[in-house]
Parts: sequence; structure tokens; C-alpha cells
Amino acid sequence: MYTMVEYVHERMKTYPKHDIGVDFTMGQGNDTLALSKICKEVYSFDIQEEALKATREKVVNDHVHLILDGHEHCDRYIQEFDIGIFNLGYLPAHDHLITTHQETTMIALEKAVKMMRQVLFVVCYIGHEEGAREAQSVENYCAQLDRHRYNVALFKMLNKPLAPYVIEIEKR
Repeated sequence: MYTMVEYVHERMKTYPKHDIGVDFTMGQGNDTLALSKICKEVYSFDIQEEALKATREKVVNDHVHLILDGHEHCDRYIQEFDIGIFNLGYLPAHDHLITTHQETTMIALEKAVKMMRQVLFVVCYIGHEEGAREAQSVENYCAQLDRHRYNVALFKMLNKPLAPYVIEIEKR
């Protein structure tokens, strides 16, 4: 079985349009790399210089834009996109006290839903206090999206209650 991130990377490939991809949480660059292989243009955001350095080592393409800024400011750089991903939580192997936060994630998520032309994936990590708070807000928001405009699905491991899970938002 795939990890949640592998699942998302495979799902991204199934969508027909791959012009613009956005990684709203760059981290170690794995999602940015996956997007760079299928999209013509990629924008990737993080607030930590370490994330940009790690990603720069994996992704060396002219069509990838690494942005040292919070994802809540995404609308300063893009107006629309085809495939997007949030991989919430903290930067692995770095300071686990530096995490994505409910407040800024919700601002970014609301903007992303308005800008997306096709699909948005949100990988939620509930194994730490801020992650659980953040995931609950994300779920509440996604559950309220207009069912005539969006399909929203949740993919999770039922027998692993603290495992990361994925919310997929597809524009109809």
C-alpha cells in the first residue's frame, strides 16, 4: 500500500491538465519534485531557508519557482493553478516546534480553493497538538464546500488513528 504522499503523487498523475502546479508547503521538496515531473510551471512555498536548500538540491529546473514566503501569501505570486498540494506539519529532521499553523493554513486553503482549476490535495498530520487542531479546521472547512462545485474525498488508514491522511478537493 502507498504512503499518503505516494498516494497523492499517483493521484496527481490521473488529472488531465498539468500546466501549473503549486506546493503550498515545500518542506524537503518531495512534492515539488513530483509536481516538476508533470507540470509545465511549479510554484513552491516555505518559510524556512532550510526547506529551500533541501528542495534546491532535488529540483533544478527553470520552470520551478522556490518562494521563501508563507503559503498564506500565495496570491501575491499566482492567480490560478491546476494541481496543488498542502503537506501540513513540520519539516522532518528539523525543529518540530516550527509547524504549519491553523490560522495561516486556513487563509492559504481558502485562497487555494478559489484559485484551483482542477484539484487540491491536503495531507493532514494529527500526531501533534497543532496538527490535530489544524486538521480539524481543514476538515470542517472542506465539509462545507458546495457539493455542486466540488467533490471532496478523504483517504485514511482506519486502523492507524494517528496516521496522516489525505483530503482531495476536486473542482467539478
